[in-house]
Amino acid sequence: MGKPTYNRKIITGKNLSSGIQKAVDDILQIALSAYGVQSGNVMIENRADPPTISHDGVTNIGVVEVSDPIQDMTIATIKQAAERTNKTAGDGTTLTTILSCELYKWAVAQMESEKISPLQMSKKIQQEIMPAILECIDKFVKKNITDDELRGACIVSAGDEGLGELVYDVMSQVGAYGGVNIIYTGNIGTSTEITNGLYIPKGMTSEKLFNNKSEKRTNLSDSQSGVPVVILSNTITKKDELADICDRIRTLNYNQLLFVGDINGDALNYLELVSGRNLLDVAVVRPPADSFQTFLEDVALYTGGKVYSGITSEWTVESLGRAESVNITSRETTIIGGAGENLPEIELVVKDLKEKVKESAPGAERISIEARIARLTAKVANIYVGGTGAVERGEIKLRVEDAVCAAKSALVSGVVPGGGVCLRDVSLCLGVLEVPYLLAPFNYLTGSSTPVECKAGVGIDIKTGEECDMFKANIVDPAIVIKEAIRNSHSIVSKLITTNLALVFEDRTWNF
Repeated sequence: MGKPTYNRKIITGKNLSSGIQKAVDDILQIALSAYGVQSGNVMIENRADPPTISHDGVTNIGVVEVSDPIQDMTIATIKQAAERTNKTAGDGTTLTTILSCELYKWAVAQMESEKISPLQMSKKIQQEIMPAILECIDKFVKKNITDDELRGACIVSAGDEGLGELVYDVMSQVGAYGGVNIIYTGNIGTSTEITNGLYIPKGMTSEKLFNNKSEKRTNLSDSQSGVPVVILSNTITKKDELADICDRIRTLNYNQLLFVGDINGDALNYLELVSGRNLLDVAVVRPPADSFQTFLEDVALYTGGKVYSGITSEWTVESLGRAESVNITSRETTIIGGAGENLPEIELVVKDLKEKVKESAPGAERISIEARIARLTAKVANIYVGGTGAVERGEIKLRVEDAVCAAKSALVSGVVPGGGVCLRDVSLCLGVLEVPYLLAPFNYLTGSSTPVECKAGVGIDIKTGEECDMFKANIVDPAIVIKEAIRNSHSIVSKLITTNLALVFEDRTWNF
């Protein structure tokens, strides 16, 4: 029986560089297979479940692991950049991967031709190239987008006109401050339902607390007594500060519990232990730091609870809020059917906020007030995804999720010309940025990578093969997706090119 050890091998020189290059080529091939509206899908084998057929970059790239240690670590490093983009912007995984791979190859070639060190190239990427690109992208951003541009962002991201239209219809009703839940159904086709709810643009604090770990999401629902919600304004770090609250919740015959607040350290570890032993299905959501207290107050209003700021050992059930259901992913939370939903307190708060808007001058304070009004009056949508089998349902669900994330990003951050045109126009003599533009239409229309000369903001409509103004044709990408893809790809490559030695485990294959 093999036994794992901590013995390591040192790998340098050609073995290291060739391993990194092979990994870059392999993960680039995976990314290109599902990039763009006209691209195909990737079939992924699962051990115990049916295969997944995916057009989603997060899914495709996320499952990649290989036996060679150098290649595996390189792929994991590029995956970090892609996952960071997805976590921040909700999309752009494939774009980040393509840019990372192309930028790495470009950087290696530049170091050889210019005879500069990896450290010098790293500084050039971080301090010169990346800031200049981000500054240029800002010039192309259109903040106040039209309905047609929102529809275009949904269709481009979904890669399917029908699903894009469905997501657009939902997002035009719930807006940037509304929530969207995507739910499997036994029926064939997709349908939607709009309800009242409260949306929080932050997800689960710890992935160990998800009650559906395969999909990285949690659904809490109790049709009889509702989901209990504890709202804490103080930072909680010690186990003992939460033990009493959990015990009281269990004595009330609840088996689920949502904490809203800043919980970390031993306190979070304790909740992970409670959840792992199935003592209580616990979820923890930490509201955005820049509006932490305001979110706590809004959650309290909607759930009919109170924000508690005292010693947790003195917490009482009078502060407890309740909701019909709570849906949580790694990025967002929706609370539906709060106990305070139909109480007059919310209407009074909204009325007071509207008066404050009239008195406030344009600026950050006014924007914050308007955002809170939108949040307290927003809707929540359920999109029910069906299909003839698990494979089809999964593929449709991933497309819908991409489109929803793209729509939210577009509403919040604005849009830029799509189809790779924005990056082409800000390429700053860096040919790497033109790659997404070359890949999007030309490989499929002409079988060639030779671009047609176009003016700024003008590209090729893949459907017609003709030149068009991307904004007028509503072919757009969320600005935050493009910027995060640039930021994360350049950041990770600046670290990757300075790697000149690797320490790998001697025995990567263990027999238990």
